[in-house]
Amino acid sequence: MISTCHLVLVCLVSLPVPVQHTVAPGLDSGLGLPPFVWLLLTILTCLALFFKFQRIWSLRNLDLLLLFTLAPGLILLASHRNAHEWWAFVWLFLGTAVWLARCLLDLGLARRPLLEPNLNVGGLAFFYAGLLSLILIETMIIPEQSGTERNPGDPHARSRTDDQAEPEANADSGQLVTSVITRAIRSAPTLYLKRTAAALGHLGICLGLVLIGWKHYERITIGLAMAVAYQILPYTRIALVDSGQLVPAALLVLAVFEYRRPGVAGGLIGMAAGWMPAAIGLIPLWTGFYWRRGSARFLVSTLAVLGSGRALALAVPEFGFWARDLGARTLGEAGLLPGSEEPAAESFWTGVDPAYRLPVLVLYLAFVVASVWPMGKNLGQLIAMSAALLLGSQFWYLDDGGALIVLYLPMVLLLIFRPNLSAKFPDPIVQTTRKKWLPPVRPRKPRTRSLKPLNRP
Repeated sequence: MISTCHLVLVCLVSLPVPVQHTVAPGLDSGLGLPPFVWLLLTILTCLALFFKFQRIWSLRNLDLLLLFTLAPGLILLASHRNAHEWWAFVWLFLGTAVWLARCLLDLGLARRPLLEPNLNVGGLAFFYAGLLSLILIETMIIPEQSGTERNPGDPHARSRTDDQAEPEANADSGQLVTSVITRAIRSAPTLYLKRTAAALGHLGICLGLVLIGWKHYERITIGLAMAVAYQILPYTRIALVDSGQLVPAALLVLAVFEYRRPGVAGGLIGMAAGWMPAAIGLIPLWTGFYWRRGSARFLVSTLAVLGSGRALALAVPEFGFWARDLGARTLGEAGLLPGSEEPAAESFWTGVDPAYRLPVLVLYLAFVVASVWPMGKNLGQLIAMSAALLLGSQFWYLDDGGALIVLYLPMVLLLIFRPNLSAKFPDPIVQTTRKKWLPPVRPRKPRTRSLKPLNRP
């Protein structure tokens, strides 16, 4: 049972307390506590809730400690935006490499003991509802500047260019329709829509983790534990309003929940890849996962979503700027377009010759191709490889590579808390219809030899 001291620690992590000491204007003023004091409280809270004191040398305890390896680098990056940035990114890259190795190691771990959290279902549900309410409220009411300054992974949305030519009076109907849509997009309340997208991202991640624990892990306690861990970890509070990471992370969690439906999962993966280019590498992996079990439906759904988004951006150019203001990342920010060789935001690759980044990108492409095999993966292997690919994308991502932790954090939590999933595979395709030109199949009667009666005298 959790003691009263542990409950007080969680409350201190969740509720900001005004202090006079300020170290980092963006991070310290938004969190209400000095950064490293706040980090210590989150570590103590996570250990109190999930650390297995009866099994000190268990893998779960090691994973809990590894979760905080990235926190010093991220806090250092948020606290000193104009100094020591490169060393902070080096720290993030080293921590990302450690977690990448952990994900690859998980591919060979079939047996996973059942380790319950230190709090029962009622207590976890109470924490889940309370912390989720606090996160959603703070996401909507936090000042714009404070929410942006505390997050090193936010590329600081550039202002849209409003100097586009207006359509002439004698324009055709297509141009008039485009003009109406453009004006409607420009007059939309972008800030409130971005905050709403971030809040929906938090809600989708937390709800998806609970549903996966209840439906696929077959224990709602595990689902609540994953959601509470996501809410307590420092990365969630730092990237509180970053819809660029939260929206694709929520879509990926929901795709894992809907893994038995290839068409739905393909649409979710397509939307995540269109919103965040770092998720593009998941498409070949998931196609191999559905091989001969719905891979065509998954691929068609994914490409349809990506193609429709691209067509809409070409038909209405203002839609691309609007999506960018809502937090969507571009291929140029990811460094996947020719000419995008110098990062526009803070990055490890700032001032580095682009020739050094090209081999990293080539190695990642080879990793994506290799991840397709073997074809018959189970759900546990799919989660581990998805997390590994998202982690690997941090090394070549041009803008803020290494700081996009919330993007892969839910997948890492699914990997840490997962049970044995060796029996979880996509549903096989059942052939229910028969081609009309084939004759109907009639069951054959078994042949029996008739025995002649014996002629007895």
